[in-house]
Amino acid sequence: MKPCDSALKSNVLRSGRATTRYAVIPALLAIGWPAAIAVFGSSDVLVWALSSAGTLALLAGAALALWIVPGMALISLLWRDHTLSAIERVGVAWGIGAALPPILLLLADFLDLPWNRLTTITYVVLAVSVWLFAVWRNTKASERAPQRDPANGLIAQGYVVPLMIGLVALALIARLYTTREMLVGSNVDSYHHTLIVQLLIERQGLFQSWEPYAPLATLTYHYGFHANAAFVSWLTGIPATRAVVEVGQIMNAATLLTVFALTVRLTGSVIAGVWAALIVGFYNTLPAFLTFWGRNPFVTSHVILGAVLIVWIAAIESPRHNWRLLALAGIVSAGLSLSHYQTTILAAPMILVSLLTLRLHASPGMMLATLGHAATIGAVALLLTLPWLLHVSSGYLDRNVVHAMRPEAAAGQILAAAVPALAPLYLKGPVIAAALIGLALAARRRSWHALLPAGWVLAALATAMPHLLGLPGIGVVQGDVAAMILYLMVTPLAGVTLALIGEVLERVAPRLAIIPIATAIILVSAWGVGWQRDLVPAYMRMVTPADMQAMEWVRANTPPAARFIVNSHPIYGGDMIVGTDAGWWLPFFAGRQTNVPPMAYGSELSADPQYVADIHTLARDLRRRPLTDGRAVQVDLTIPEAIERLRNAGYTFVYSGAQSIAGLGGIPAPDRIDTARLRTSPHFRLVYDRDGVEIFELVTQ
Repeated sequence: MKPCDSALKSNVLRSGRATTRYAVIPALLAIGWPAAIAVFGSSDVLVWALSSAGTLALLAGAALALWIVPGMALISLLWRDHTLSAIERVGVAWGIGAALPPILLLLADFLDLPWNRLTTITYVVLAVSVWLFAVWRNTKASERAPQRDPANGLIAQGYVVPLMIGLVALALIARLYTTREMLVGSNVDSYHHTLIVQLLIERQGLFQSWEPYAPLATLTYHYGFHANAAFVSWLTGIPATRAVVEVGQIMNAATLLTVFALTVRLTGSVIAGVWAALIVGFYNTLPAFLTFWGRNPFVTSHVILGAVLIVWIAAIESPRHNWRLLALAGIVSAGLSLSHYQTTILAAPMILVSLLTLRLHASPGMMLATLGHAATIGAVALLLTLPWLLHVSSGYLDRNVVHAMRPEAAAGQILAAAVPALAPLYLKGPVIAAALIGLALAARRRSWHALLPAGWVLAALATAMPHLLGLPGIGVVQGDVAAMILYLMVTPLAGVTLALIGEVLERVAPRLAIIPIATAIILVSAWGVGWQRDLVPAYMRMVTPADMQAMEWVRANTPPAARFIVNSHPIYGGDMIVGTDAGWWLPFFAGRQTNVPPMAYGSELSADPQYVADIHTLARDLRRRPLTDGRAVQVDLTIPEAIERLRNAGYTFVYSGAQSIAGLGGIPAPDRIDTARLRTSPHFRLVYDRDGVEIFELVTQ
């Protein structure tokens, strides 16, 4: 057996009797899911899903139109000889489809063309037309082609397709239920994510100026997630605030398909793929927990990364110079590089590991051909992203990389990269144990494809911790970023172990094995719905309904030129400050400027070269403590020095929101303006006091 041909195929896949038994799984799930969800106390999730059927259908339709169909269309054009099953194809197509919007916006910007709702609809119509033509062509071809193994076909149609559709649908319902009452995304990242999406919509494509929301003059931030959210807004009319939340959750649910496709391509077992998807969707803390942090660009890049790895492996193993497949790999790689810089950096050594592993026993001629394939893919990706790469130098990204690599910052990164809390936050202990068993099984059977995830894990950790290999570069990729991506690589190996357990059950009790398997799927997924329903606590939700009412008051009762002091706190060792309540969102909701810019100010230029220095100086003076001191401060604005600073800087109002980000996983103890002192000061007048929101006006001298 050739090393690259080996796969961990389960005997269950070749059993006609097992096929018949497994075909009853969808019926068991249809009965068992509602009952188990009710038992776990989450029946309100199903009630909400029924009452929100219209919204769910709209979002599912947007996913089909914007990601699945365009990805299918591109696969039909550029990867004609693929052997993807139905669900694998959807998983790969989703990643390809998510890679296209940032490329399209970059192309439109290069050609100086607007992108709006009309162009989005045109794009969808074109993708649907290409896909339908491909379906028609493939139908004609299949009539003349020899039939595949009927047992495998029955399995795919009998239970894998409906089972995976059910798991993805349930995961999507659980994710969207979690964020159903959120007015904006969680944590501090969601503010600049929402601003970028809003500006993409308003400017009909890429932009430079952040006015009127912030005095920033460049956009060098990775924008792949934001492009996808803007496309959804253009297509459906959903506002930017909800598009950020809902697209993040849709992409989170899509990781089930990504992991399924990766697992099947690497192990050859659809059963292992189902188990891996179950772990990712309902058992492991990540990726669901990324919603808590508001890390939507991360999870979007993970969906694209899965497609990148699958297409690259196909290109590496292609026996000839298939220019279509190489172009597809280049396109999806370009989309990844525009979607998340650190994920792209992690992808490079993972691809290198794949090259070395899959061509370990290749002849020199084949190795040279493979290197040629890789060079062609790289050239395509470079060509597609060159305008952006040239543009990125206009911001502070290069400075930030150097800053992250300075000795004092690198020391912190070494600690973070050690990932001391790997379990259970990033990977749960049983998942790690099952993956280690799967790794041993793959090694025993010399399945090089199934061993690739282990190499990817080592490559990712080495990229975050190059000092362990005596290499420079610590700090370029944060340790937690490498840890966040590990679930993509570990769950396929865990799926192998669970598939083997199922195979053993089949051998021991072939007629009864279906019962514990179906029960496990039902209980784990129902339990997963339960723990995800309250995943984002109140303290991570910066904007409340009370704040929205206050924003309306601000818009109606303060002059447009009014400037507000809002609650803030230093982060990253004092390198930046962030808002800690809804006051930070005043520029977006009320059109009023504040003393705290969006987090993107750390990487973007401002029209005023002194802007960042002035912002930091004011924050330091008001808290009367260096920004490097992260201890909580009760900020007293009533002292004469603070009042003079506010008047000289032109600030006339103070906003204290109803809810601070103050808790585990957020900012444990943020600075807070002492509003009790403001109430007793003759220099401030309370002009709004409702449901926890306080607004003060600085009395004119």
